Amino acid sequence: MAARNNINLDAIKNEVIRYGDANPTDLQRAVLSPEIVLNKLNPTPLGKVKGKWTFPSILIGHVVQNFSDKWTPYGMAQFVAKVAKNFHMKMNFPIFPYDVYGTWIEKMYEEDKKPNEMPISKYIMDTVLPPAIINDLSILSVNGVYDATQVGSTTPTFGKAMNGINKIVSDMVTNLTDPVFKIPTDAADNIVDRVTAFEMALPQHVKVDFIVLSLSEFNQYVSLRETPSDKYIDFNDPTKGKTKFGRTIIGIPGRTEGEIIAWVSGNFFRLYDRKDNPATIDDVQVQDYMVKIFAQWHLGYDFAVNQYVFVETQDADDERGLNNAEQNGLYFPGETFA
Repeated sequence: MAARNNINLDAIKNEVIRYGDANPTDLQRAVLSPEIVLNKLNPTPLGKVKGKWTFPSILIGHVVQNFSDKWTPYGMAQFVAKVAKNFHMKMNFPIFPYDVYGTWIEKMYEEDKKPNEMPISKYIMDTVLPPAIINDLSILSVNGVYDATQVGSTTPTFGKAMNGINKIVSDMVTNLTDPVFKIPTDAADNIVDRVTAFEMALPQHVKVDFIVLSLSEFNQYVSLRETPSDKYIDFNDPTKGKTKFGRTIIGIPGRTEGEIIAWVSGNFFRLYDRKDNPATIDDVQVQDYMVKIFAQWHLGYDFAVNQYVFVETQDADDERGLNNAEQNGLYFPGETFA
């Protein structure tokens, strides 16, 4: 009988006290996020991926030398690959439209209609659930930590369906075989100085479009830069702006604080199966007056090459770069390292 609680009748009854006979359905769209938050980072879409995908890449060392009339082979090609993955997720949501009978929202109950055709069912399927899915995925894509033991659980715990960017970056930071490019900053500096130091330490021969912060640090950055001598550049999106050097700076809700990140343009991917929009309802079934709503999708985010991801560090043992002399020369041949 616990499943019958999916429509909170007491909450519906309480709403009539505040709103009278008005139907506050428009609130739903205003409260829930209209898009997955990580899509602000402009990930390259990669479709038809179920489970795993291998990103192949080839690295070419220096090839140019002085001319001579002898064959003097010079240069090296190295093939590398990274395995990324996405996650199979679903939504199974029950509706008991007859539960609304006797409440103030009874006008959404029409006895002559089938359960899945009643206004309350249609409203939940068409208006409420899609943005709720996107809102959950916005959270998961940042804070999620995948837990295989949750598969098939009758009491699932939210947050375990996929790895979000916090987990993805933390795993890459500890990867010594395929390391990220670390950029030391002073934790005692304010966020503007940290961003400036981070940006100035980026490799010179790569294109970097985004600087990514936690939303709270982004707000601090905006506040500190809104001065007459250093006026902040206007922007439309309240989580986006420009750095002093003209790169887009983005604040992500839930992103790890104290860890600025960036990457070579085109290195960030959104891996999905055939369904580009995970908020699409797949099937609706009726059983014993209950409406069952089904949706499933594959979704994941990852970087194709760890070495082209730049991560702030305050660890005194970390040096600027990949902390690997051979890989520094291979991935950033034109860069000078201490």
